[in-house]
Amino acid sequence: MNSQIDVILLDLNITKVNGIQILEKIKESNISTEVIVISGEAELIVEIISKKLSVNQILVKPFQIDELINCLNLIIADFSQKNIENEKDIKILRLLNKFNFNKANMGYAYIIDCLNFCIEKEYTYIGQTKELYKSIAEQYKEESYTKISWNISKCIQVMNKLTDKNILKKYFPYDDTPSPKTFLNEILHRYYMIKR
Repeated sequence: MNSQIDVILLDLNITKVNGIQILEKIKESNISTEVIVISGEAELIVEIISKKLSVNQILVKPFQIDELINCLNLIIADFSQKNIENEKDIKILRLLNKFNFNKANMGYAYIIDCLNFCIEKEYTYIGQTKELYKSIAEQYKEESYTKISWNISKCIQVMNKLTDKNILKKYFPYDDTPSPKTFLNEILHRYYMIKR
């Protein structure tokens, strides 16, 4: 009750206190936290829904660890959306919101990091992405620049498939499936156009 808890991973069938009672206490106390519920019991899941208890996600046992990781990534992406405070980040996100990105994808976070890095250094054009990715890798001490490059590349490939072709044509009339370098340069260019 005295601590800010960002995420609760709650198994409904626990000893001493029922998971439903914990959810009711959270609701009653007006505690602002994200909750991922784990259960294999259908009647408890139905009870959550009928009592309109607030949860982000319900994972039904047995589940794959990737499902949990995806839930956590969505919550992290949501936190970063909520914590945007400065105008630069708002402009970047407005530009990126025109495209259909999976915002829980780590590549999306790396794209934002790349754009922020370039803007902080006042770069108006990216000549080599390799050097940029190396700079971003330094911020994530245990990440290699090749992993960052791969994640950005995959994220942009998926975005190219999911984004309306008319939007891609509007931003990339010369290339309807832009590479990471082309994409980042175009967003940088438009960022500086808005800034003026």
